[in-house]
Amino acid sequence: MPKPQDPLKHLRVATPCQVTWKGMTGDERVRHCSLCSLNVYNFAELTRDEVRALLMRTEGRVCARLYRRADGMLLTSDCPSGLRALRQRMSRLAAAVIAALFSVSAFASDGKTCEKPRLRKHGSKVKLQVERAVTPRQAVLTGAVRIEGGDPLPGVTVVLRDEAAQREITTVTDVNGAFTIAALSDGIYRADVKLEGFKSAVIEHLPLKQNEVTHVRVALRIDAFTGTMGILTMDPMMANEPTSTTFSQEFINKLPI
Repeated sequence: MPKPQDPLKHLRVATPCQVTWKGMTGDERVRHCSLCSLNVYNFAELTRDEVRALLMRTEGRVCARLYRRADGMLLTSDCPSGLRALRQRMSRLAAAVIAALFSVSAFASDGKTCEKPRLRKHGSKVKLQVERAVTPRQAVLTGAVRIEGGDPLPGVTVVLRDEAAQREITTVTDVNGAFTIAALSDGIYRADVKLEGFKSAVIEHLPLKQNEVTHVRVALRIDAFTGTMGILTMDPMMANEPTSTTFSQEFINKLPI
C-alpha cells in the first residue's frame, strides 16, 4: 500500500490577509482578525500533529500564519532547526535596523555630503523608466507590482519618503497591482514596496523631478522565512489522498480555538 502524502506539503495561501499579526488580539498560537472576524493560527507555534488535526477539523478551511524554508518545508514548533534559523535571521535583521538607525543619525548630524547620492536598488526586482511630461507638472511616481513571474499583487504598501525632509507618503496598490503618487516636490526619495510574505523592494536615492513621470515595475520575490497569513487551500490532487493519522476527541478539544 503506498504511503500517504503529507498534506502539510501542499498548503498555500489562497487569499492573503492585509492585517498585520501585531494588529490582531490574542497570543502567539492564535489571534483574532477583526477585518474578517476569523481566528488566525500561527503554525510555527503548533506541532505538525496539531496542524494536521486542525486541518481535519476545519476541512482545510482555516486562516493561518505560515513560515516556510527555502525548500518549501512548513515550519512548526517541532521543527527546531528551521525555527532556529528563522530566529537567527530575525536577530540579524534587528541588528541591521539598529545599525541603520545609527547611520541615519550620523548623516543627519553631519549636515552636508560631498557627493551626490547614487541610485541604489535592492531586495526584489525593480525596473525604472523616466519620461518627460508634455505639460508642466510636479513630479509623479507610478508603478506596477507583481509576484515574480506571476500575477499582479493588490494590497501592496508603497512608502515614499523624501530623504532630506523625511516626509512620507503611503499608498496601496489596486486590484491590478498599480499605484500612482502625484504632485511631488523635486527631491531625492526612498521608496519601499512591501507585502508580508515577500522580500521588500527598496529604491534609495531616487531622483524625482518636475515635468518627469517615473515608472517603476516591481517583481516581489517570496521570502522563504517570512510569515504569510490568509485563508489556506490544499492542492486539489490531495483532496482524495488517504491518511493513516487518527486523533482522539480529547486531543482535538485541547487545540486553541
